[in-house]
Amino acid sequence: MFRRGFFLSAACARLAGRLKRDEAGNVLIYTSLTVAVLIAMIGLGLDGSRAVITHSEAQAAADAAALAGASQLDGQANACSRAKAEATVVTNQRRFAAEGAGAISIAGGSPVCLSDLPASDTASTGGFATSSDTESRYVQVTTQQLTHQNTLLKAATTSNNTVPIQRTAVAGFRRSLCAAAPVMMQCTTDSWTPGVAFDAWFNGAANKGFVCPDCNSANDVEAALAASTAPFCVSDNADPAPGNKTGKAPDGVNTRLGQSSTTARPSDLNIVDFIPYSNDISSPNAGWNCASYWAANHASDGFAKPGACTSNTTSLMRYDVYKAERAAGKIPSPGPAGKTTPDERRIIYMALISGCPTTAPQMPAGYLKAFLLGPATGGSNKRVYVEPISIVTSKTDPTVLHEEVQLYR
Repeated sequence: MFRRGFFLSAACARLAGRLKRDEAGNVLIYTSLTVAVLIAMIGLGLDGSRAVITHSEAQAAADAAALAGASQLDGQANACSRAKAEATVVTNQRRFAAEGAGAISIAGGSPVCLSDLPASDTASTGGFATSSDTESRYVQVTTQQLTHQNTLLKAATTSNNTVPIQRTAVAGFRRSLCAAAPVMMQCTTDSWTPGVAFDAWFNGAANKGFVCPDCNSANDVEAALAASTAPFCVSDNADPAPGNKTGKAPDGVNTRLGQSSTTARPSDLNIVDFIPYSNDISSPNAGWNCASYWAANHASDGFAKPGACTSNTTSLMRYDVYKAERAAGKIPSPGPAGKTTPDERRIIYMALISGCPTTAPQMPAGYLKAFLLGPATGGSNKRVYVEPISIVTSKTDPTVLHEEVQLYR
């Protein structure tokens, strides 16, 4: 009996020893833990990737809509409403949001036109909302609120596992008038008609009708007006030159026409002074007396008179007659020495600024291309008569006007 008990105890001891030394079962434990960790990492990675993609899709929708809307902020009629309509046309697709696949829409109350932006990118733009077409410089677009759902958390817990995603973008429209003479100002944006002459000199309050950002004196204004290419660009913040800096502006205009103290310079006014024949200067919309002009300047030179050239024509612009005279060699080909070329010297650009402010700079509603009819009048009774040609665009005058649409937020 004792012997049998002894052998049983020894067998149990040996079995216990083998079990103690056997490590094969540990692999299953480590494998289970590792698989759990890997599944969690993959789940988090998939959830994170879907969240990033949804975020990017919403931001792309906001950016595209804002850029499309800003392209319409040209300061012309219905600019703000056109910007809003254009912004809602452009969108982006969502793929992984909880709302399902489809187009990302624009949130209620958006888009919004803005007159300016706060100094800080984190500050609210609420105080700059506007419906004015001439003041709208930016458009803000906010997307609908999308929902991202974390699949792993949804499977593991009943707590809140969704993330709201909504993005906002702000884009603006910027124009720069370069490679042109310093602009004058027209203080009402819609009171001009192509071919109908008017006096472009503005005598309002402390400012005069010239935008010359780098001009520090009357001599600077004169030199800039006389130059073939302006030494600056006029951007959206057009700041009129104070009156005490514009007294010599008529001299700059007349230098463009070849009238100066240097008599050796050939004058563009050998023929083309249209002012005496411009009935519309004293009687608006009365046209101009092309027939009398032709009789005075081309009666015996064999230059054929156009059929539309009558005593009270409104169908033939003076600018067209000037171009025809130049092409026929009736105007001295060199411009004022060291100043302007023949093609440039009679063209001037005007900023269309509502009210022509006397203090803060303002964004022009557009730029008007005009033809100088004749010499400017100086002294106390300043006059600069011009004939409007057309609104300047980046398509018609790509070397003069540059238009840019860009994201700001």
